[in-house]
Amino acid sequence: MITPKTISTKMKLAGGLLSFVIIAIISLTVMMNQMSKKDSYIINIAGKQRMLSQKMSKEVFFIVHRQGNDFRELNTAVGLFESSLNDLLYGNDAKGIYAPQNEKIQAKLEEVMAYWKPFKQEVEALKSGIESIRLDTEVLTPRIEKLLFLSDAVVQRMVGANLSNVHIDLSGRQRMLSQRMGLYANRYLRMANAQDLVIYADAKALYDKTIKGFLNDPAVQNDPKVYGVVKETNAYWEEYVVFLDRLIEKETQINRHLAYIYEKNIQLLNAMDEAVWLYTDHSEHKNDLFLKFQYIGLLIGLVIILYAFVMTKEVIEHLEGFVQKAKELAQGDVNIVTKHHLNLSSDSEDELQEASTHISQFVQKVNLAMQESEDALKKAENAVSQLQQIAEEVEDAIEGMGIDENEKKTFDKNVNATEDIAIQSAENLIHVNKMLQKLKRSLNQMVENGTTEGKKSE
Repeated sequence: MITPKTISTKMKLAGGLLSFVIIAIISLTVMMNQMSKKDSYIINIAGKQRMLSQKMSKEVFFIVHRQGNDFRELNTAVGLFESSLNDLLYGNDAKGIYAPQNEKIQAKLEEVMAYWKPFKQEVEALKSGIESIRLDTEVLTPRIEKLLFLSDAVVQRMVGANLSNVHIDLSGRQRMLSQRMGLYANRYLRMANAQDLVIYADAKALYDKTIKGFLNDPAVQNDPKVYGVVKETNAYWEEYVVFLDRLIEKETQINRHLAYIYEKNIQLLNAMDEAVWLYTDHSEHKNDLFLKFQYIGLLIGLVIILYAFVMTKEVIEHLEGFVQKAKELAQGDVNIVTKHHLNLSSDSEDELQEASTHISQFVQKVNLAMQESEDALKKAENAVSQLQQIAEEVEDAIEGMGIDENEKKTFDKNVNATEDIAIQSAENLIHVNKMLQKLKRSLNQMVENGTTEGKKSE
């Protein structure tokens, strides 16, 4: 494994990894909160579907038994259930609803859709049946009353024609049967009781048999007035019985739709309830997974913090070693630094090794400059001595040559100026040497002070 060798790289690596983990945990938390909100919203919609399925059944029963045509609440419930089911099954980005995220939810929603399509068809068929039967129901009572009126007229005409007691008794029964049919037909239309339908069917069959018997009875045929009212009653009866049978058949179909809705509503409700639980379970599982990721992220963060602590400890140890080496350099002779460099261990950071190299090079340059300064100073002193000796020799030679005093003074002046220049150069070299010595002492003192302060801090 490649390990970083510089302090900056180590710090950047630890800081970068820790920052990445913190950002990842924060991003995961934000994402988890957003997903939890969406999950709660979707679970709420799915739960509302259960309520809508119950509401549709309730509205259907109310409409059927209240004898009304107000489908507004039913239509609202149907439309909302279908649109919400489509959103849950196929997703709706505008509403923030995502499509099913696992196969179980997908399969369960498809099952709900399979129940819903025929269920909706039955609801629509029931609405159509109710709309078509309401007008017939409103005219049912007047029709029953008209049949009863005609049946009563038959009785009165037979009594007026002095027909036999059998005829009068049968015609009286006809009047009672018309009332019986009306009563039980109304009860069946209101309560959908199968026993009422059986009683109605028996009364209808007996009424039809009796009225047809009157038409074929010679005694009735011999009396034009009686036959005329019987014929009129039979004509109305045939129309009436077709109307009533059609009405009862429509009501029977409505009852079939109602029975289907009652039966399938339970299946639709149960399937939707299972879908809600699947959504809830999926959301809880996802939250558990997010929490596990958070715990893993926190664990990684702790590992990175521990790694940073270990790296910091190593850096501090290497710095202390660097200071110790510098102290040894300060306490030693700078003149031998060319032989003994400020060397650190091979696992020290690159910055410390580079700094030790620069310090060694700098001290070497100072030492070299001091050596060159001393050499130059010695050469300058020798040059001054030689220059003075030459000047004395020249003066002696001039004394023996008898040169003019003015020229002699000029020559002496030039020689003195040359000597002054040489002396000034030597003094400058001495000053430079002193400054280099002062620099050497400052370097040693700086390292010693740094070492002392490090011990105090410990």
